[in-house]
Amino acid sequence: MTLLDSDVRGRTQPSSSRYGVDLHTTRAGTPGGAFMRQFWIAVHDGDQLPAGRAKPIRIMGENYAIFRGQSGEAQVIDYRCPHRGAQMHLGWVEGDEIRCVYHGWKFEKGGQCTEQPAEQEGFHRKVRIGTYPTREHMGLVFAYFGEGEPPAFPPFPEPKAEGVIEIRRAVNVPCNYLQCFENSMDEVHVAFTHAPGGSHAKIAVDLPIITADETDWGMMRYGKRKTGDIRHTIHYAPNMVRVLVPPLAGMDGVGGWPEIILIFTPVDDENCIWFATSKVFVTGDQVKEYNDKRVEFARKFAEAPPIGQVVQDIWSGKLVYDDVRHPALARVQDIAVQAGQGRIADRDNEYLGRSDAGIIVWRKILARELLAFAEGRPTKKWKTPPDDVVPVMGA
Repeated sequence: MTLLDSDVRGRTQPSSSRYGVDLHTTRAGTPGGAFMRQFWIAVHDGDQLPAGRAKPIRIMGENYAIFRGQSGEAQVIDYRCPHRGAQMHLGWVEGDEIRCVYHGWKFEKGGQCTEQPAEQEGFHRKVRIGTYPTREHMGLVFAYFGEGEPPAFPPFPEPKAEGVIEIRRAVNVPCNYLQCFENSMDEVHVAFTHAPGGSHAKIAVDLPIITADETDWGMMRYGKRKTGDIRHTIHYAPNMVRVLVPPLAGMDGVGGWPEIILIFTPVDDENCIWFATSKVFVTGDQVKEYNDKRVEFARKFAEAPPIGQVVQDIWSGKLVYDDVRHPALARVQDIAVQAGQGRIADRDNEYLGRSDAGIIVWRKILARELLAFAEGRPTKKWKTPPDDVVPVMGA
């Protein structure tokens, strides 16, 4: 067993005594699973799902297949064929339909079987495959896994200001989604976790006083600085943050501070995917300058060691945290710290302080909602986020 396995994989059975319910789990049939399945869930980068391809995905502890038809529409379906359980992503996409590789049964994207080459005429009308509402917004593919009609789409508004929408490549992270979402509520960590390399130096000059308020759509968090400036950060239920962030390392400030939406999608209770889409406020001639910088960044990123390998080398002691430099340094640092808490963070043995105000508010919300699901009581009716509430650096 490696040091990584023993350290990170060892802490996977925290109790729920402090909150009366497991906050971390999103498995089907649990209160956390019911809570998450009320919402649209990000499942794939849109530009990584070409037409005519099917892929396997795993979301909230369950396996599915996703494909993009020739018309351009994406669709999430059950992982296995209802005939004899073959994996659907092994099959062929034909037009907007998908054919199972095992016996050729074909299904349209709404789930109805349309063809069974070796069966009697008409038998196909009795067979359907499970499908899940699937939509796209700001370059990401979302699916709805709950019961009944899905909520309004999109799950968050596109920033109004003119600019370029840019996807920041999804990354797999070996820990529970909630500790990553909670990290997004922790503004104080920036001055320490991201100090080596200085990627967030401009917001690490002093330590903010954190407050947070529940809203109809999630939570608004405030970070008040010594200057009196107050940074506003938006947390959309159940797993998204919308925030202004410093320019990427290596961009030399080109594009200014983009507005980024980070989404922490549970793969299962011990793994998650970070999805990120952003609005970079560049127009006209600035677009080419920005794109040229991004091409150079992509080249450096491709030449650098994989993020996961760098994180493992930090954990094993092969690399010293302070010495690491990487094109995606902030991601390396965040994953090293967040996943380093263990696959599932132990929330019963913590000392939360003033700086954890946002985390405390969200845990109260989450515990309240999960306990209501567990006890069969009414739960909150979440509303669609308004487009006039935006993140700001200082107000």
